Amino acid sequence: MRPKPRIILFCNEAGTAEVVGGFDVELVEDVEANSYGTPLVSGMFRQADTLANSDVLAFISADIILTQRTLQAARLAQDWSKRFLLVAQRHDVDIRTLLEFDQGWETRWAPGAVAGGKLHSAGAIDLFMFPRGQYDQMPPFAIGRTAYDNWLLWNTVASDIPLIDATEYVTLIHQNHDYGHVPAIDVWNGDEARTNRSWVKHWTNYYTIAHATWTMSAEGKIGPAVGWKYRMARPRQLLSHTLRASRRIRTRLRSWRFARRYGA
Repeated sequence: MRPKPRIILFCNEAGTAEVVGGFDVELVEDVEANSYGTPLVSGMFRQADTLANSDVLAFISADIILTQRTLQAARLAQDWSKRFLLVAQRHDVDIRTLLEFDQGWETRWAPGAVAGGKLHSAGAIDLFMFPRGQYDQMPPFAIGRTAYDNWLLWNTVASDIPLIDATEYVTLIHQNHDYGHVPAIDVWNGDEARTNRSWVKHWTNYYTIAHATWTMSAEGKIGPAVGWKYRMARPRQLLSHTLRASRRIRTRLRSWRFARRYGA
């Protein structure tokens, strides 16, 4: 990517330094963690604010491949507003061979990978681009344990900060994977996940990319988010909450019908 961004990798696992030794990456191993040893997103944001030498930061999941347009989107957003949060939906791709990031890799490989992949739903957020210092009051969210991304989007809109959906402009390639690296942890319903959700406070605050207030077009123009994707965000959220809340009752009704049908 040009100009070359400063890359800060937060990781407190043993052996990381040896793995990234050959890359131009600044490793931060002293990461604030909770009682389970899980790094805190809030701690990473605070350290990045101190370490960064630019006015715009990007918090990115480590399984995401970026293209040059990510940097271009940062410039466009910064020129448009002093405060913003830029997000984008990712493309899920099965990658089974070693990639070579040589000259021209974007035009040679990225379009085919995106075409063969699948655009993920608006509920998965892997890129957060924002001005430095904008989120210095974040609750102590554990990384990889749900809800912190929803809180970031909700807090942005609640604070009257433009939330920009740049899906049409920015290409995010996500390498499909399982959760074998945390086999003993329930990342969705465990203790840490429940603690994370407590900071969101109410189900209406679980914002997704579909709750964006602005969009960045394929040409890089920023305008109000007025499409059906955004108009239907709250109705879909209500339907999803209703289905979750009634899951136990629906399960009992299915069991009752099964018992009557088969005499069990």
